[in-house]
Amino acid sequence: MPSAQMDTEKEILSFEELYDRQFDAVNRYLRYRVPDVWDADDLTAAVFIKAMEKFHSFRGEAPVAVWLFRICHNTYVDYMRSRRKTVDISEVAVAADSGSDQPEEAYLHLEELAQLRKQLESIPLDYRDVISLRYMGDLKFRQIAQVLGKTESAVRMIHYRALRLLRSLMDRDRGECSRDG
Repeated sequence: MPSAQMDTEKEILSFEELYDRQFDAVNRYLRYRVPDVWDADDLTAAVFIKAMEKFHSFRGEAPVAVWLFRICHNTYVDYMRSRRKTVDISEVAVAADSGSDQPEEAYLHLEELAQLRKQLESIPLDYRDVISLRYMGDLKFRQIAQVLGKTESAVRMIHYRALRLLRSLMDRDRGECSRDG
């Protein structure tokens, strides 16, 4: 039985426990990255099948979440290579709950999300990888570094630059919208 530690410092005792703890994060990450929700769900299943097949050989050299997200990221990369075309992230169905009962507020929230997705598509791929692993995969910088094979300081710098660029792009678009309106 592997003795990998989660961020909560609890041991993963079984594959079922790993699945229960990480399914939502893996699925959210893939639904964010893949334009078709059905493909994202299929990829989620593929990630866990690969993880189940390799679970017995997990040596605990990295936290189990990092190991799983490395499988997840590699599965996503393989999927994208097989498609051999660029995905328009703005085509992704927005499945976020705005937290509002007011239709106007919900619409504005969806508009902001659509604009953010559009801007994410325009930034460099390494920026997108870090942002999506951080916010959709709920990984810490150390874990992202392990998944991507970069240093933690490089990941922090990429994250900082990505947020700065996104903020600049969003501010520019807001300025253009206010002049048009």
